[in-house]
Amino acid sequence: MSTTPQITRFVTEFDHHEVGVDDLFFSTTDDKGVITASNEVFERLSRYSRDELLDAPHNLIRHPDMPGGVFRAMWDTLAAGEPFVGYVRNLGKGDSSYDVLATVTPLPDGGYLSVRTRPVTEIFGTAAEIYVQMNDLEHWVVNTEGKNRRQAAEVGAQRLGEELDARGISDYGELMRVILPAEVAEREKQSRIDVAALAAAGPTSAAAVDVHRALDQFMASQESISRAIAALQKASGQLAEETATTARVAEEMDALDITGPEATLLLAPLQVWARMHGIVTEHIAELEELLATLQPVSEQSRFYIALARLHSLMTSLFAADEADRSESIRMLVQALEAGLTRMSDLVAQHQRVSRRVAVKSSSVVNLLEVPREMIDSWLTDTQASELAAGTEGLVEQARAAIEKADESMRQLRDLGQALGDQTTLEFDQLRDAVFALSQQVRT
Repeated sequence: MSTTPQITRFVTEFDHHEVGVDDLFFSTTDDKGVITASNEVFERLSRYSRDELLDAPHNLIRHPDMPGGVFRAMWDTLAAGEPFVGYVRNLGKGDSSYDVLATVTPLPDGGYLSVRTRPVTEIFGTAAEIYVQMNDLEHWVVNTEGKNRRQAAEVGAQRLGEELDARGISDYGELMRVILPAEVAEREKQSRIDVAALAAAGPTSAAAVDVHRALDQFMASQESISRAIAALQKASGQLAEETATTARVAEEMDALDITGPEATLLLAPLQVWARMHGIVTEHIAELEELLATLQPVSEQSRFYIALARLHSLMTSLFAADEADRSESIRMLVQALEAGLTRMSDLVAQHQRVSRRVAVKSSSVVNLLEVPREMIDSWLTDTQASELAAGTEGLVEQARAAIEKADESMRQLRDLGQALGDQTTLEFDQLRDAVFALSQQVRT
């Protein structure tokens, strides 16, 4: 981003410097937040030497403009065993500052691994607007109500939730699932890192690039799933509308002056179709509930893929470096393995729910097939002009609704089946690539 967003109305003057799009910060801390490792990018942009950073508390680089509620959200997320992602303004030596997208991942053996990059999407601007609101409140409760920093951070975290809710975002977890895939994808578009050259730099770097490429394929499959879910939601909603239209037409025809056995024969199929509306509506509601549970699974998968892309790229860069970064690489691979375990759980959950979606989609279509054949004959045989005044327009409304219903039924069948048929091929390839990298690092 070319401009520096304002994150507080209580701005202090700092020497603000830009982070390059290919600057990847790396650091690790122990469980208490004490820095145990760093890389050259972190040292250069923080303006601290490696010796100054090592064994220092990570809040050494905490900028006074950052609302405490963000760090409260971070520690709550990490305490739940989940990675944290957020926009952070850091304080460098000599009162300098710089902005990063921070990712913090709990490590299986304890401590935390952080990979940070330059913010490259407009989402940072939205986050900055929220930070201003949080800072206003935190300053107020400290200076007016006499609360301490910990209490102010809790109040700020609550305001963060309120600000997200006002923007239609359910919680901070949902925000992270929006931020990270978007930031990683955009950063990779702008990046000048030669991944092919990294693959040729040595066996460990090549294995990490293989993971990076496998993540490409897995992300593509998740994006396809996300599009299929959206299309299914649209098709099911349209079918509900179309059956409702036909039911209304049937009611209006019942009110017309149409009598005799011929009228009964002509109107009966439409009435049967209309009666199916209530049954179909119930099934569509169940289908939409399933789809509503499936969408977050896909979003979480995309989040973990994006995080793994940062970790695999960092691994490859370290492996291609002449310096011995074996311990840092080991931690990065640990983070990749932990992410893979989470992705495996999500794949299994997706398979269970998508199979139910396929069955439910098929059920909706099957329920309508017989009355659909009846209604088709009705539309072919009915001469609306011969029935009664006002009938012709109703017949045409029914005809239009049925034609649209045909398309929605076809989409439900095809999309439901396609979603249910999703294979785990891409994930299997990713798992194999991570295993090969793990073996390479261990040897």
